[in-house]
Amino acid sequence: MSLSGANFPCYLTDIDECRVMGNLCKNGQCLNTLGSYSCTCKTGYTTDISSTQCVDVDECIQAPKPCNFICKNTEGAYLCSCPRGYILQEDGKSCRDLDECSTKQHNCQFLCVNTIGGYTCKCPPGFTQHQTDCIDNNECASDPNMCGSNGACQNTPGSFNCDCQRGFSLDPNGQSCKDMDECDGNHRCQHGCQNLVGGYRCSCPQGYLQHYQWNQCVDENECQNSQICGGASCHNTLGSFRCLCPTGFNYEQTDAGCSDVNECSTSQNPCKFGCSNTDGGYLCGCPNGYFRAGQGHCVTGLGFTSGGSSAGSEGEADDNSLSHEACYECKINGYPKKGRKRRSTNSTQEDPQDDSQLTEEMVSLASVDIEDTLHIHLNISDLSNRDHILEFTPALSALSDHVRYSIDYGNEEGYFKINQREGVSYLHLSKKKALLSGAYSLQISSLPTYRKKELAELEDRHDKDYLTGQLGDILKMRVQIVLH
Repeated sequence: MSLSGANFPCYLTDIDECRVMGNLCKNGQCLNTLGSYSCTCKTGYTTDISSTQCVDVDECIQAPKPCNFICKNTEGAYLCSCPRGYILQEDGKSCRDLDECSTKQHNCQFLCVNTIGGYTCKCPPGFTQHQTDCIDNNECASDPNMCGSNGACQNTPGSFNCDCQRGFSLDPNGQSCKDMDECDGNHRCQHGCQNLVGGYRCSCPQGYLQHYQWNQCVDENECQNSQICGGASCHNTLGSFRCLCPTGFNYEQTDAGCSDVNECSTSQNPCKFGCSNTDGGYLCGCPNGYFRAGQGHCVTGLGFTSGGSSAGSEGEADDNSLSHEACYECKINGYPKKGRKRRSTNSTQEDPQDDSQLTEEMVSLASVDIEDTLHIHLNISDLSNRDHILEFTPALSALSDHVRYSIDYGNEEGYFKINQREGVSYLHLSKKKALLSGAYSLQISSLPTYRKKELAELEDRHDKDYLTGQLGDILKMRVQIVLH
């Protein structure tokens, strides 16, 4: 192009600013135009008013907004973001809820519950929520009577346990203690079981008591009651007791005391000739002419009939002589001889017997003192080996044909001998020895001749202490025979 002026001609040439001027149209492309240039901008940019510069486009203020939630403008672009609790979807614009619980993006101690745009923490039963923490509820402290009076409350994380006392068990809900019926299960009671609150008690049979500490039956000592046997002695036994009386007495339940046993009135009269009841015992009489020697033996002989004995006077013997018939009034019960019958106590009639028989069958209670030596004085010239110096016969029925009399000592030379005939044992001189005048001291004793088997049979038919009274005392009699 040329321009002509007054003095010279003028030529115009276009300048390519895009080439001449560097750094034009930053963030865009420079396009030269006649006498000028323009900018074509990249995405996210736009030209200014002069169209010679590219300036950033704020997409976030455009309508419609490019982001559903948060838009942040950037140089030549923008960024979409989501609020807390959301996550940007694949399109880069929209947001969806973030499940913090499944992605473990939470700080809950126990339970996480997802919510739209967030989450909440929850605690299991037995805990209290405190922000994100769960604090254990101490049920035992909040309710001291939680387990009742028969249990102890033990706090546990989130719960509690009831420890029941002995004899109690947890109810189905496990929160209280109820009485346990031990009698319904296995127990050690042998005589019945009684359930108690918190335990049980064994029933005991009669004569036993429940032990105050151990659940078992122990023997009841009835004898601790001083009045239980009255005047008798009390002997405790396992499960019972016995009231004991001295020998010769029986215990009377109605009177609660001991009463004398009339041995003479029993069907098994202990005496062979006659019986006299005493308080707690009895005396066996002897035939007329005999004297009682201890309990159970009768003695007579030349030493008594000749007047040479110190056993007692005839008058004393007569005073103690009693007939069989008089026995009913004075507690003497004799066994009749020769088939003679007793007089009936309910009748005034007598058996047809004469008075001479009554006298012949007299029963005597006269006695000799066996604690002292029996002194017998005899004339040697009038004495033969057929004479009965002493005669012994048992006064007890149990000793009939079951007793032997012997010389214990004093007969070392064999001057004396004891023989037996028809139940009577007699001391006499030996035929083989010539006896000189002088004093001879002997001891004569008795010995029951029952065998062990016979004794056992007797005890089986009677009480265990039967033989103590029935066999009497063993006779130990010291005799001094003075021969002139």
